[in-house]
This record gives sequence, structure tokens and C-alpha cells, in this order.
Amino acid sequence: MHQIFDCMEKVDGIIFGTPVYFVNVSAQAKAVIDRTYSYLFSRKLKGKVAAAIVATRRVGGWQALSFLQSFFSIHDMKVAGGSIGYGLAKGDVLQGPGASFSLNAIEEAKHIGKRVVNLCSS
Repeated sequence: MHQIFDCMEKVDGIIFGTPVYFVNVSAQAKAVIDRTYSYLFSRKLKGKVAAAIVATRRVGGWQALSFLQSFFSIHDMKVAGGSIGYGLAKGDVLQGPGASFSLNAIEEAKHIGKRVVNLCSS
């Protein structure tokens, strides 16, 4: 966790990605989130740009995305948005739909990445 903390402190922007397990983030992602509790009072994440990318089979994408955006807001980070990749089998998100009506999952993820970079630069 100390390596993750070091990285989070040094960067201007964070893209937090996780698969969706049972309508929420994975246990590993939740463990990282829980461990950032120590940052609430030191405000080390305040002002950092953050976005979320989640991958799901069918359900839970919006719930996981909302949870991650709440996590960013609690730490007073600048929320750059999020992306959902849907797929039934390994690799399906490469061609599958995203959360928006006009972009597939990969296009949506690229758009989020560019948005994070642009917000970090401004």
C-alpha cells in the first residue's frame, strides 16, 4: 500500500479502474479506497484530478461508477467523469458498448483519459 500511496501523492491525476463484482467495485479496489481514510485529515488527495473506469458483464456498472465518484468527492478531488465497459466474455469490452449512446467502451475510456490530462494541465 505504501507504493500506491507514494504514487497517489506524486501524480496530478488518477484513473481508478476496477471490474465490477456483485454490483460494486472489487474487494481489492475497496481495500485501496478504505486505506485512503488516513488521507481524509491530511487532505493529500485534495485537488487531484480523478476518473473511474469500470468493466462489468451486465449490471452494477453505474453503482460502481457512482461509488468511485463519491470516493473522489469525499477526498475533494476534481472528478473528470467515468466510463463503463460492458462485456460477457474476456475481451468483449474492446468492441462492446460503453455507458454513452455514441461511444463504445474503448472510445469512452480514451475520452476520459484525455479529459484527465486536460484537467491536469489547466
